[in-house]
Amino acid sequence: MTILPGDPADTAMGRRVLVFSSIGHALMHMMTAFYAVIVLTLAVAWKLPAERLLELYAPAAVLLGVMSLPAGWASDRFGAPRMMVVMFAGLGLSSIACGLVPEGDTVALMLALCGIGTFGAFYHSVGIGWIIRTAREQGHAMGVNGLWGSAGLALYGIVPGVLITLASWRAAFIVPGLVCLVVGAVLAWEIRRGRVGDRPMPATPGLRAGRREFWRVFSVLSVTMAFEGVIWAAVMFGAALVFETRLAGDIASVRAQVASWGFATEAVLWVGLATSMIYVVSGVAQYVMGRTIIDRYPLKSTYVTASALQVFAMLALAMGNGYLALAGAIGSAVLSAASGPIENILIARYTPSRFHGLGFGAKFVVALGASPIAIMLIAWVRETTGSLEPLFLGLTGLAAAITLVALLLPGGERSLRVEAPVQPAPAE
Repeated sequence: MTILPGDPADTAMGRRVLVFSSIGHALMHMMTAFYAVIVLTLAVAWKLPAERLLELYAPAAVLLGVMSLPAGWASDRFGAPRMMVVMFAGLGLSSIACGLVPEGDTVALMLALCGIGTFGAFYHSVGIGWIIRTAREQGHAMGVNGLWGSAGLALYGIVPGVLITLASWRAAFIVPGLVCLVVGAVLAWEIRRGRVGDRPMPATPGLRAGRREFWRVFSVLSVTMAFEGVIWAAVMFGAALVFETRLAGDIASVRAQVASWGFATEAVLWVGLATSMIYVVSGVAQYVMGRTIIDRYPLKSTYVTASALQVFAMLALAMGNGYLALAGAIGSAVLSAASGPIENILIARYTPSRFHGLGFGAKFVVALGASPIAIMLIAWVRETTGSLEPLFLGLTGLAAAITLVALLLPGGERSLRVEAPVQPAPAE
């Protein structure tokens, strides 16, 4: 059966794709980060140093970036819907395997964590392009998807904390794993019924998407995404260290007030809440911007503006007092949340549909590959100077460089409403 433009089945198909991809986005972000919380309880249970147990995740972190490219190839070869099923099944089984490892078996735990890294790498290579191809309003769809991803980041500490409190560290692995398996089974059923499928990227009126334009866009974005990846990771891993010192007085006052009510709290709780606020606000902002800005204004202008404003966000983190530094971190995350969907839409439009998986895989190899650079810079600058002010001052220059390089992108287009029909996947 062919689905015609305007057919209710067209909208229903796009909505189902958005639901499954967004759930996958949340689960992927939560499950590739929650070990950092689980390891604290695991260290007590296994009587091993937390630092040693945390090192077990290093190979998984490498796979999370490296496997993006083969995952993208598999998406192009076998189809995004099927590869999303593989992702859910792989993440679920790997997480359950983590929860079932014998006590003290660090090798088995490391291998199971590698499974989480491997299958977590599938999401961005597969799910992002899948949404853009099937969405009628691309900016809005990316905003919704980004909101779910931010929810996953915000929950990575809460979900395992609750499960450990109610049951054990094993439950913190097993329960999310079971949720993944259930979602994957439902998606497989919907694919089999022909209710969820895929389609080639709809043509954008007036867009020239030849080989020359593809290399121009991909070359520019390779530079800007790598630089943006350094800034993103620097804020993610460095903001808490900034808040720990610059918000120390305010945190002490809040702790004293809460203690007067009979509740004793640790400073790390309030630092963690301040850090979580960054991603809660950025997730909401990404949804709002997708709905009100990305779908309405030229992509290049929006991207250049967001990059230029990063300069001020880095200055606030470098030189501001506690609350100004917090505002700078939130602003940086919001601006990154605006830039990401634009990069995704441009890659989807200028990359032939049959190579979407490889295109997005290459993007996330570049973006995620920049994270270790930021982590090493944080460690080196803090050890050398005792603060992160020089790091964020240096990143103002990097933000300015992103802005200048982004000016080389082709301009004049915007994210627009797509009316092309969606073709359902054949029943199997």
